[in-house]
Amino acid sequence: MEDGEELGSEEDWEEGTERKESRVKARKGLVVNISDTQYPVIRYVFRKLLNWRLISNPESPNFDLWWTDSAIEPDKLAHMQPYQKVNHFPGMYALAKKNYLARNLTKMRKAFPEQYAFYPNTWVLPAEFADLKTYSLKAPKSTYIVKPDASSQGRGIFLTRSIECLSPMEHFVVQRYLEKPFLIEDLKFDLRIYVLLAGCDPLRVFIHEEGLTRLATEEYCRPREDNLDCLCMHLTNYALNKSNPNFVFNDDSAQDDVGHKRSLASTYRLLEALGRDVEALKGEIADIVIKTLCSVQPSLSHYYRSCQPEDLSNGMCFELLGFDILLDSACKPWLLEVNHSPSFTTDTPLDEQIKRKVIYDTVRLLNCSVGSRKRYFERVKTEIQQRALHGKGPKLTKEAREAAWQAAQQKRDRWEAKHLGGFVQVYPRSDKYEAFVKTAEELWQE
Repeated sequence: MEDGEELGSEEDWEEGTERKESRVKARKGLVVNISDTQYPVIRYVFRKLLNWRLISNPESPNFDLWWTDSAIEPDKLAHMQPYQKVNHFPGMYALAKKNYLARNLTKMRKAFPEQYAFYPNTWVLPAEFADLKTYSLKAPKSTYIVKPDASSQGRGIFLTRSIECLSPMEHFVVQRYLEKPFLIEDLKFDLRIYVLLAGCDPLRVFIHEEGLTRLATEEYCRPREDNLDCLCMHLTNYALNKSNPNFVFNDDSAQDDVGHKRSLASTYRLLEALGRDVEALKGEIADIVIKTLCSVQPSLSHYYRSCQPEDLSNGMCFELLGFDILLDSACKPWLLEVNHSPSFTTDTPLDEQIKRKVIYDTVRLLNCSVGSRKRYFERVKTEIQQRALHGKGPKLTKEAREAAWQAAQQKRDRWEAKHLGGFVQVYPRSDKYEAFVKTAEELWQE
């Protein structure tokens, strides 16, 4: 074994000589470090579908791609080589943590009130408790959803119609509850949209056609004092609802419109049958995704460039994000939150099918190759030889650096155009979002 290589796995799909042959082929190819991921589907995609070699030594520097369920520290990125990739950006907490997301979007809403009206009114406590109290006096019949600022999977969430129950010193994110959601079979639901951020300077954004619809398990009624505790009516979190006796698991991926977790495609078909403009809806969701990412682009770019100032590819980090979108009764999409490590648990055949496809298409789009690794080490060898002969290595002029950067981006454009799989590139496509990035830069500098 090398570098903690895994010769077994959670899935017994290789036997006998087939297993030995696959090891020999994989050993010559690309290497992924999966020492910090809990999901068997990640291992399956890399090993079975892509034929990569898996290693599980967290200290090994010998990898082409590092897949981790945890945030990436800047120091980790700073020590990576140009051919290596990791599935997170440093500083992604600016989106993934509810309090930071709320602050960033609220700042952008103040600058662009109409353009950033896709996020429910939100307050971060304790800092904005006074603002919340003022709002509650103006809208006394409002319902609020209260979330711990660092929780996930629905833990610690509750609804209230009176902010008097909140301590002004507790740390919560409080959001006005959307009381008129679109319903499927009288159930509230949300959409899990898979978004690939493949570069941050500039942004390179893709949205996958596959995704999930998560349904609540109790028939929806507008919030009243006597039903605020019925979380399986008001919340769509899968981790919460799957324990409800009403929950129906999908057991046939071909029937993607059955159960309380369905495919995104099945929901789009249903909306189309109801006369809704699905293409316009997809455009609105893409607009939300881009504007949300614009709000944090300056900070992501700063972290990235601080760690890898010489990188010309804009491609050492990528992030597969889970955007949670709620539709209201008018079919308007609202952003609920952004997950930087969306769950890749595969409890059902439909889960497995969708998540395998999304992960596979993501890795294909990245254009990892053994050739990139070889060219890097050849370049290092040449630079060492030149330093030995001339006392210094080659240094690109500003013009040569710009030309190299342009060539690298054009190479990416060509590859991505041919290897989209189920992804659609939504940014960059036009200049209409540049004003948002510029304002986000000004706000970040302040």
